[in-house]
Amino acid sequence: MKTFSCVATLAFITAAFTFTAAAQKTSAELEQEKKELRAKACGTEKVDYKQKTDKAQHPTPEPSADKAMIYVLRTSMLGYKIASKLAVDGKWMGVNRGKTYFYFSVDPGKRYFCSEAENQDYLSLDVEAGKTYFLKQRVEMGMWKARTDLVVVEEAKGREELKDVNLSTFELKP
Repeated sequence: MKTFSCVATLAFITAAFTFTAAAQKTSAELEQEKKELRAKACGTEKVDYKQKTDKAQHPTPEPSADKAMIYVLRTSMLGYKIASKLAVDGKWMGVNRGKTYFYFSVDPGKRYFCSEAENQDYLSLDVEAGKTYFLKQRVEMGMWKARTDLVVVEEAKGREELKDVNLSTFELKP
């Protein structure tokens, strides 16, 4: 009876280990997924923006019934002169510097976002028509300039943080 119990326990442990190992992705698979997400989010186009901070205006439009509204916030003054660009589905949409925001609307569905400073960070998000989403470009100092981290912020917190930033205006550099 004791032998049977040991064999049963060993069989259970082996099965659990095999299931866990099969369920985990290899580092090569994870790296490939990361490359695919980066390609969808950041694309291949290189752009530079001339950015200004507009302290006179503070528009906060609501989404139309058939689009999702995206607000992109950079709430920190750390590295405030360093630009943090943002792309959606491989198309660059705008740029922030310290304590600024910009916004745009997108079609509903799965969208891929890329934030770029010294590095790139990206995420995917399913957005719904008629809803508002807040993305935050968090910043930390890198080797030569600011590094970016892109996160989704809960709507109530995003609306609160939106009150403390200024509108980012920008145009493509020739």
